[in-house]
Amino acid sequence: MPDGLVLRRHPDAAALVERRARLLAALRAWLDARGLLEADVPALLPVAGQEPHLHPPSAEVDGLPGPLWLQTSPELALKRLVAAGVPRVYALGPAYRGGPEELSRLHQPQFTLLEWYRPGDSVQALIEDVLGLGAAAATALGVAPPGPPRVLSLAEAFRELAGVPLEPLLEGDVAAFQAAAARAGLEGGRPGDLPETAFGRVLAGRIEPALAATPGWTFLHGFPACAAALARLDPADPRVALRVEAYLGGVEIANGWVELDDPAEIRRRWERERHQRDGAPPAWDEALLAELAARPWPPTVGMALGVDRLMLALTGATALDAVLPLSLVRAPQVRL
Repeated sequence: MPDGLVLRRHPDAAALVERRARLLAALRAWLDARGLLEADVPALLPVAGQEPHLHPPSAEVDGLPGPLWLQTSPELALKRLVAAGVPRVYALGPAYRGGPEELSRLHQPQFTLLEWYRPGDSVQALIEDVLGLGAAAATALGVAPPGPPRVLSLAEAFRELAGVPLEPLLEGDVAAFQAAAARAGLEGGRPGDLPETAFGRVLAGRIEPALAATPGWTFLHGFPACAAALARLDPADPRVALRVEAYLGGVEIANGWVELDDPAEIRRRWERERHQRDGAPPAWDEALLAELAARPWPPTVGMALGVDRLMLALTGATALDAVLPLSLVRAPQVRL
């Protein structure tokens, strides 16, 4: 068989379809009961998110100017709806990401994503949402719910799990932070590294591997301002952002924050991310910025949760293709 991709059918595809149907219904029921409305948002748009580490696949459609972009998440479409006056809204469906790393044990180029927005002004609201959705998912799948969660600030996690103080980075001293990381046995820092590069190296090299040995939910919050994404900065400590990531059994499941609604600051952050990207960035959403300027949001929290990964972590599977009825695999992996 020549090299390429094929669509693999799981040996127990019929059972997986049934289990996943129960899971999706349970997630919808939990959100519906709390007054969130499901929105059927487009996956193909003329704009895309600006995250430099994510690569939205492009698409050409005959008869239309392009390119168009398959969305890495429903974020932009949902935020347009929040700006239009839909304060409690979610989308549950496919999202897309390109790049060679997007076909691996924990990645598929198309995956199922749940993203929601609702009124709120703290990451604690998002932690409670994830715990509630996780419990509903466990019941639907017929597995034991995870034990009590562990909630750590990034400063606590870096000190406890990596032996590296985060404070130099928070103060803008990247060299001192890299020196502390080197003393803790982490290598690879380079002079001139951006703060977010130095931060991500320790997060990926020491924190996330440590979490792999941690059962149950772990929530990391208090991200440094350089890794704020589109989160508001903490008014009590603007060195950190009101952002939280959720891990279950060491697998990253969800990422969210108290939403930034200042169009000028969003533009500034997108411009910064544009310069960090290899290659030409996609166009950004000028309509969203205009709508935010015309109608500011009330305080809002938003979260994106990987449904396939949630099922994997709850059931003890080790790879996504174990929880997908149909999955893309490289042809040499197929055994006929």
